[in-house]
Amino acid sequence: MHYKLPKNRGEIVLFPQVDLWIESNNWVRLLDLIVDKLVSENPERFIYKGKHKKGCTSYSPATMIKLLLYCYFNWIPGSRRMEKESYRNLELLWLLGDLHPDHWTICQFRRENKEMLRYATIEFRKFLKENEYIDGNTQAVDGCKMKAYASPDMFTEEKIVNRINKIEEQLDKFLNNAEEIDNLDSQIESEAREKKDLIKKVEKLQQEKLKLEKCQKQLKNSDKKYISPNDYDANLMKTRDGKKAGYNVQSGIDSKYKMVTLAEVTTEQTDINLLEDCYTKLKEQLGIKPKKLLADKGYANTEQLKKIEKSRKTTCYVPLQKNKSKIKDQENGIHFKHNKDDNDMTCSQGKRLKLISRNYKQGNKIYNIYQGQECTDCEIKTLCTKSENGRRVKININYKWINGYAQRMLREHAKKYVRQRKAIVEHPFGSIKLFMGKHCFILTGKKKVQIEIDIYSTVYNIKRLLNVASFNQIKEQIEKYNWKIA
Repeated sequence: MHYKLPKNRGEIVLFPQVDLWIESNNWVRLLDLIVDKLVSENPERFIYKGKHKKGCTSYSPATMIKLLLYCYFNWIPGSRRMEKESYRNLELLWLLGDLHPDHWTICQFRRENKEMLRYATIEFRKFLKENEYIDGNTQAVDGCKMKAYASPDMFTEEKIVNRINKIEEQLDKFLNNAEEIDNLDSQIESEAREKKDLIKKVEKLQQEKLKLEKCQKQLKNSDKKYISPNDYDANLMKTRDGKKAGYNVQSGIDSKYKMVTLAEVTTEQTDINLLEDCYTKLKEQLGIKPKKLLADKGYANTEQLKKIEKSRKTTCYVPLQKNKSKIKDQENGIHFKHNKDDNDMTCSQGKRLKLISRNYKQGNKIYNIYQGQECTDCEIKTLCTKSENGRRVKININYKWINGYAQRMLREHAKKYVRQRKAIVEHPFGSIKLFMGKHCFILTGKKKVQIEIDIYSTVYNIKRLLNVASFNQIKEQIEKYNWKIA
């Protein structure tokens, strides 16, 4: 048969020079250059062990950061798989200089160096901004619900108490059985095995009880109603696949090349109070003051929108939410007009509503409350209200600004930016979720989850950079950039 035959294994030789293993334009050369520049120019920021000359030498932060970024780039987040790749992957052999950290060393470094990895993440974003891959003029913000490394079955305090009571009943039963065995005059092998099994079961139940008691204490000290025994920080999140233990990751995406400018882990179940915080972090981390800020209606907190637009000169394009009451009024042709001179209101039927409460605070919003005085004989009362005292209407004290903002959002250019938001913000974290796979995070706790998000967002930005610029251009920019962290 006419086939290509393999060479004799005894005659196969790798390249005589290690540097020839990797192509001259392979992206790992850029990764190697970025990390070396960052660590060498900021030695005071990247210190991890290795402080004493005695004892076993440790791996440098540069080696560990290269390993983590390379493996996450190639969808290898598990420490045991990272260790295995360091022996068989030619790119990784070249990148690490034939070093092979074990899985425990990798785990320990990753979970103990949140600040170090955050410095690297933010500094790389600053590099992208300095070289105009991020322009900062238009930023799209979105919340992404991501599954925690925890079971979807979360505990309430009632469930914890019930489970502890059942464990105590089982412990009493097992301990009584153990006493019966001790009291037997003659011991045989089967009885000895039974006693050992009972001891193991008792130890397992006692450990579970201690864990549940710790959960109960954590739940009482928090403002949450649910808690996961595997990840205390995770919150119950409503997702497309149902309710799950997870985190709400706040993302900021630049419109120019869809680079990630913000990735902050929160435990908030909704986005309604998070827009201002996202804006502040963009300014603190990258010095970005966007001219346009895009978000979906989940961020429609009018107090924060006004504050951002008035004091910070940023135009927001966030659709406002409509409550059920307003939708019902519109369907029935009911509307209300504020009379500034008399400080009262008139409904669509010409009936008067009197001011009954001024500056009523609800959450972080302040309202004036008006109540109908002539509702008893109104023809459409059953469509308007069920109250015997007349229809009540709450009016935000900033209603003029809110009405003006609502009118602006109806204009065509505003609708264009609302549509544009989806095209900007959906792709980056959709790709990151693909990198993560089914189980999302492999670390537990908010601080450790932030480490993984920082790594994933950096990896995504590197992938985008390789798609929008040439190898030589990126290399030249890396060499010229001042990597010293201020």
